[in-house]
Amino acid sequence: MNVYMRRYSRIIKINSNNPSDSGSSVTRIDDIDMKVIEFLTFGFKNKQISSKLRVPLSTIQRRTRKLGEKGLIVTRTEPNYEKLGFKRGLIHIYLSKGEIDSVGLKLSKMRGIISASVHVGNSDLVGFFIYRDTKQLLKMTTDVKQIPGVEKVMWSEEVYSILVDKSVDGKSGDTNLFYE
Repeated sequence: MNVYMRRYSRIIKINSNNPSDSGSSVTRIDDIDMKVIEFLTFGFKNKQISSKLRVPLSTIQRRTRKLGEKGLIVTRTEPNYEKLGFKRGLIHIYLSKGEIDSVGLKLSKMRGIISASVHVGNSDLVGFFIYRDTKQLLKMTTDVKQIPGVEKVMWSEEVYSILVDKSVDGKSGDTNLFYE
């Protein structure tokens, strides 16, 4: 009996902050790199990934380093805002004139805004923000409403985060992060 194995490659789009790069950065990665990215996303360490994939630790370390060098993964440090006395939330901005880049740039420079991104759907821009008290929240939403071209502002406060646990009794559960 002949057994044929086929190795699949996947194509993923690299997220770009430059609108003019839209659709131009595509990188081909194999299944192991895709699984490494998925496990890293869920907080697994290289040693755990090595064990789960049954691949030598040095191979996982090398692949992780190369994924970083290619810009396919990014490591960020985020403070524990709650322990520092901050609340977290999202601000949804609806535009009347479609000046998305200029409004987004103004939003990104405002005090308390951690990130700002363009969205497709109900709102045009979404900002992730932190604040200590209601007065700071009120000031920020008032300032956003005064930006020319802003039609409507809505916000929500994060109550708590739900940990995404992709392991079941210490065993790998559905760690598929990406849709096929």
